Amino acid sequence: MAVILFQSPKGGTGSTFLAAQLALHLAGRGYEVNALDCTFQNALKMHFGFMPSQPVPELDGVEGEALVAFGVKLLQAHHHFRSQAFLREAERQLDRLFDPAHIWIVDVASEDRPLLDLLTPRCALHICALLPTAASLATLNRLSETAPAMQLDRTVFVLNQLDDRQKLSRHSHSFVRDLFGDQLIATVRRDEAINEALARFEPIAKNAPTSAALQDLRFFASAVEERIGLTQAVGEANVTVPGDV
Repeated sequence: MAVILFQSPKGGTGSTFLAAQLALHLAGRGYEVNALDCTFQNALKMHFGFMPSQPVPELDGVEGEALVAFGVKLLQAHHHFRSQAFLREAERQLDRLFDPAHIWIVDVASEDRPLLDLLTPRCALHICALLPTAASLATLNRLSETAPAMQLDRTVFVLNQLDDRQKLSRHSHSFVRDLFGDQLIATVRRDEAINEALARFEPIAKNAPTSAALQDLRFFASAVEERIGLTQAVGEANVTVPGDV
């Protein structure tokens, strides 16, 4: 159905967290979702309740292998995309890589610009997470070597960890909103419950069902659905995140 990339030019902005939340939302809506971790850290699985030591099947692994949580199939591809076999025929391999019957949520490392450039022409959307900090906003000119960030038609932005009590956070929000207009599809408020949920290896909906950030995340996921034309619900799946309301 669609390939949705998550990558920010600066690490630590919450791209992996947002990727997991979108995957959970779409699976709960009844879509077939694969979540592909292309990072060395292989931390995407932790947002689905798995321990760091849990092996995740490789994208090119044995047929029949599966690691599924809350209706989302988890895969990793950090080594695959760096293999000589892939690099020799990257274009041809990518043409047959993504099963069109599924939605693919792909988490790309901040430093992996070559992979981002390979995947962007094949994606429905590239989601770039930003923080309301000078260090994060200063990297916007590194998104593309060919066009300004506001002219990238497949790229949208999420301002993560917004704290309206902080002057810089408020001003950063205003700056990003004015700069990107409707390319800024969501903001997510800062909430310590997110880190607490990760430390407990629990979904945020279970660990903190009243979290203000949870409401923001639902709005974000709905905005992505609308942006890529998934506004027609396929029916709620029999897969729910424990504690979700």
